[in-house]
Amino acid sequence: MKKRVNPVIQIIATLVTVFWALPVLWLVATSFKARTDIFVIPPKFIFKPTLANFRYTINRGLFWGPLWNSIFISVTSVLLAIVLTLFAAYAISRFRLKGSDMIMFMVLSLRMMPPAVVVIPMFLLYRLLGLTNTYTGMILLYTMFSIPFSLWMLKGFLDEIPQQFDDAALADGASYWQVLKDIIIPQLGPAFATVVIFNVIFVWNEFLFSYLLTGVKTRTMPVQIALGLYTDKGVDWEYISALSTIYITPVIAAVFFLQKQLLRGLTFGTIRR
Repeated sequence: MKKRVNPVIQIIATLVTVFWALPVLWLVATSFKARTDIFVIPPKFIFKPTLANFRYTINRGLFWGPLWNSIFISVTSVLLAIVLTLFAAYAISRFRLKGSDMIMFMVLSLRMMPPAVVVIPMFLLYRLLGLTNTYTGMILLYTMFSIPFSLWMLKGFLDEIPQQFDDAALADGASYWQVLKDIIIPQLGPAFATVVIFNVIFVWNEFLFSYLLTGVKTRTMPVQIALGLYTDKGVDWEYISALSTIYITPVIAAVFFLQKQLLRGLTFGTIRR
């Protein structure tokens, strides 16, 4: 039997949601406006929608290359970070490693450091190694930034899985790899969903390093949106809005379809039995 929610709480939650979603709703609305409707004062809330902005961006091919770059770099770097941190998280969770607490703290400290602090050293290092304007350089960079969050999340999930499962499988002759593959990984679905979504959102929206370390070939969508629509007549806000709407749609759709796994992932371990 489902518990009834207080109507007052529902109304408040709806108002708060609409308030926080208002910039996104305004962006989407602007993408369907003609240029004359965008700059009119007072703003038009009722207008005749048009798809001309989307047709223009598609016909000019303004986003296919940058969109592919964003997808490829985001997915590859996040999956690589998960593969690397899964083994580390399992080792730290299951074995009494000397200095494991210090290792976890040092890894987390890397995530707490503002990215702007290392911009200049990273730019000089990448230029020295020839990694600027390369997929390899961007994937390695974002993998490094994704590792701390991935390690902490996966380690927390693994701590909640009883070690008796491992001991029983090992007693039956299974190897550690078989334990990880057949017992542990199938239980980490919510953890993987949480780690993937949060890391992809970070990489998907990252602008600073992408702006400095990419070129025309490897430019991602945030840089394309910021630099690709300036003309001698000013900024094409209608096309920027259309591109931005296209760009945020996959992330919003992924969060919507994975919301149950995300909720499970964010609350895993908060209720003790």
